[in-house]
Amino acid sequence: MHHTRTSRLRAGLAASSVLPLLAVAVATSAGMASADDATTDREQHQATASSTADVGLTAITPTSALAVAQAMASPSFNVTAANFVAVPPGGDSAGVGDSAVAGFPTQGSTFGVLSSGYVSTIEAPGTFSSSDLGGGNVRGDTDLDVTVLKVDFAVPTGSNCLSFDFRFLSEEYPVYVGSSVNDAFVAELDTSTWTTDDSLISAPDNFAFDAAGEVVSINSTGVGGMSGTNGLGTAFDGTAGSGDSNGGATVRLSASTQVTPGNHSVYFSIFDQADHIFDSAVFLDNLIVGYTPDPEVDCAPGAEIVTHDLDLEPNTGTAPVGTEHTVTATLTDDAGDPVADTSVEFAVSGTHSTTGSATTDASGQATFSYTGTSAGSDTISGCSRPETGEPCSATDSVSFVWTDSEGPAVERISGSDRYGTATAISGNWAPGVDVVYIASGLDYPDAMPAGALGGTHDAPVLLTKPGSLPSVTTAELTRLQPDKIVVMGGSTAISESVVTTLGDYALADTPDEVTRIAGPDRYATAAEAGLTYPAGVQVAYIAKGSDFPDALAAAARGGQLDSPVLLTRTDHLPAATRTALEHLDPDQIIVLGGTGAVEDEILADLAAYTDGTVTRAAGDNRYGTAAAISGDHAPGVDAVFVATGEIYADSMTGAPLTASILGPVVLTQPNNLPAETIAELERLDPQRIIILGGTQAVSAQIQVDLAAYFG
Repeated sequence: MHHTRTSRLRAGLAASSVLPLLAVAVATSAGMASADDATTDREQHQATASSTADVGLTAITPTSALAVAQAMASPSFNVTAANFVAVPPGGDSAGVGDSAVAGFPTQGSTFGVLSSGYVSTIEAPGTFSSSDLGGGNVRGDTDLDVTVLKVDFAVPTGSNCLSFDFRFLSEEYPVYVGSSVNDAFVAELDTSTWTTDDSLISAPDNFAFDAAGEVVSINSTGVGGMSGTNGLGTAFDGTAGSGDSNGGATVRLSASTQVTPGNHSVYFSIFDQADHIFDSAVFLDNLIVGYTPDPEVDCAPGAEIVTHDLDLEPNTGTAPVGTEHTVTATLTDDAGDPVADTSVEFAVSGTHSTTGSATTDASGQATFSYTGTSAGSDTISGCSRPETGEPCSATDSVSFVWTDSEGPAVERISGSDRYGTATAISGNWAPGVDVVYIASGLDYPDAMPAGALGGTHDAPVLLTKPGSLPSVTTAELTRLQPDKIVVMGGSTAISESVVTTLGDYALADTPDEVTRIAGPDRYATAAEAGLTYPAGVQVAYIAKGSDFPDALAAAARGGQLDSPVLLTRTDHLPAATRTALEHLDPDQIIVLGGTGAVEDEILADLAAYTDGTVTRAAGDNRYGTAAAISGDHAPGVDAVFVATGEIYADSMTGAPLTASILGPVVLTQPNNLPAETIAELERLDPQRIIILGGTQAVSAQIQVDLAAYFG
């Protein structure tokens, strides 16, 4: 969903924005603590700045850059990579929110969070978030505790607009408005050039600026756009403070900028200014690229207040040429109530080019249909425009694939996010399964063994958040009616409260109806999973534990051969892995990846744990390694599964299904089929091709391209 846009409600430009400024000035002169008067309070607070030990785990948990990017991305947004350009030495300044707070998430079930402090202190109402992460100057002389997230993404043909939703929150509000303590948030496309100088911020490439063209910061939005009410549910709710600064947040905002088809990067930056304490944060969600017929009007740079939400369904789909496709638009206001009697404009770009409009009914819905005349992929966009000539108040974009009416069609199993995709894959099992495996949907280390286990035991794998079960997961557990449930990983990956809740869905009514497979680290967890296999397995797969790609395709093959995937360090074999290998006594051992992943010395050590061979399955990259593993399959396979090589979840949850069909998994980039994958598809000559995951993971264009490789 893409929300937003009305030029009459520019961020920080509420009609009464001058009045609050005057009110603060009068109150300060009457004796409230001004920025200068509060200096002593800041100095006193410096010694007591919070640490992660001050608060317990919350729904906002520190994660990798890729996990943050994926959490904020819409289902159709193709994240190709992500990394932190800058992060404070204290760490834990970026994470994923997985429960509703302060109006986020705005789409899906997760959102990204960047902070100048610890993200774990944010979702704690009635507290004061203030941390010193020890981060020095990165871009000038006053920026401190800087976090810069770079998200690489691919823009498909037919798209021309990038946008995202955000909310800026800070403990500097309201006392330090107008001071040198000017904490800020910046968003830039393809290059990051912002700098600081005293209390000034220069950001010529920023596209998330306020109505005056200024960076969204304490000084430019602190009065007109922030309040404690906007921060309810967080530490920035205005109910606790140090001195007279007790926190606030902006209303929900959206920013956009024009893009061209191809590969791009977007940079999100947040930082303290002048000192380390009194944290600021930004919530990020609904990162999307779409199409608008008039980008100069509907995709103009700048931050604007969200007034409406528009949701197009379905998010993606496939149909043969010559049939009709219908999209339903649902328009709601910022309270979530349907908006009737409003025109929604539709535009199709890509293989087809057509437009139309419809008026919303009492339920806020309007429909649009068109007929495909050529095979290919389309982007379908909707725009709710309050008046002719004004920018859209809300937009959304979805994709669709048209296939040749003759011959087989590429299939796709997907949901609205990774949790939904896991549920969709699980839908291939009938109720009454013996066991269901539950793995983390946010990080891979403890989750990886679940794919092979599920394949071995003909059992689905579902995903959970660390502190709560997604509604799609609980609904699927209710349908599956499992006797037992096995949780993968320790309490950091999946909390004890989730384990307790899972007891409501296991029907065995025995002490072991819900169990946990876990060790003190990822290597031990994989080893514990390996110990559940009987001795004498056909093969033990060994993969590098510090990254997931090489283990992805092996999870599927391991499940097909009733064999485990164990983890190793690059330069030595962990003790837990050795113990598991002694128990397993495998007929052979296959090491995954090249010498950069697992050194040759490890292969020599592994020879002591099998009477058979120790070999290496490797390519020049993750796609080549997956193709090498797929080489076990003869040409003419019934089915081949295609999953993204950028994230672990879809391939891992799909592994049990591949075991039941006995088809290999090959990997792809979101918007490009690697040469290694193409060569393997040509060799396999499959009867069916099944994509695992939505268009964010494997784009609509890839779905079109895959049709060339049927047997």
